Amino acid sequence: MSEPNARPPQALLYVRDLPRAAAYYAGLPGFRAVPAGSAAVLVTAPEGETLVLLRAGTEPPPALAAPPAGPGAWVYLHRRDLPDLAARLRQAGLMPDGPTVTYPGYRQMLLPDPEGYVLAFWEELPVTDDQILELYRTGPARLADAVGRLGDAGLDVPRAPGKWTARQIVHHIVDSDAETFHVLRISLALPGRRIATTVWENDEWMRGLACDRRAVEPAIALFAAARAWILEALSHLPDALERTVTWPSGYTASVRDLLRQQGGHAVHHILQLEEMQRRLKK
Repeated sequence: MSEPNARPPQALLYVRDLPRAAAYYAGLPGFRAVPAGSAAVLVTAPEGETLVLLRAGTEPPPALAAPPAGPGAWVYLHRRDLPDLAARLRQAGLMPDGPTVTYPGYRQMLLPDPEGYVLAFWEELPVTDDQILELYRTGPARLADAVGRLGDAGLDVPRAPGKWTARQIVHHIVDSDAETFHVLRISLALPGRRIATTVWENDEWMRGLACDRRAVEPAIALFAAARAWILEALSHLPDALERTVTWPSGYTASVRDLLRQQGGHAVHHILQLEEMQRRLKK
């Protein structure tokens, strides 16, 4: 297992009962919880992700600064072999939801913690190129359908207290895809190139682009047009999925990786919109 300080903390979880929360995380299979001062505990998950548990009303030490998770937030953690983890959790008396395959190449399991946060464990599964391309191709139609079912009134309903509205989720899907559209074009046109880092902080983009009040129709049109452009370009390049691009950190991704990532990202949020629509109908 990774050492507690192997990665910067990915999320800050404010908790009311720090000893109870620390004991809960320390009891999860493969997790480690280490005190980090009088008001904080550093939690390390089996795959190396780290979380900070911080007593509500206190400030984190500078070394433990991390994006704060809102009330009821989902905290994403990668985990291999989710069925095995689910069995071990149930043996310990816990009741995870799943794992379930939410779309090709991905399965997920949810586990609420005592403070109301939800640990969203995810695992990548084998997926074919045809499945990746189909997921990418069908995203725009599925998004348009989800928005149509929500209706105008449903767009401004938050997913949960303190969470984005459906309107904001739509804009987030499209903004993320638009950023990757540029990276995909570089990968296809200039394979192997090193690119500059894009400044991407979700809430800053949300505020800066007034996503809480803008119309979604132009965004959906952009989403569909950009994906159609990429798919048409792929049809002319036999080795397209193998072409790559490299970030300043040295991380290299193939076009296949990027299509899988964006196809899954969009469907992940579309599933949220579909769940919101079902809830509004009740």
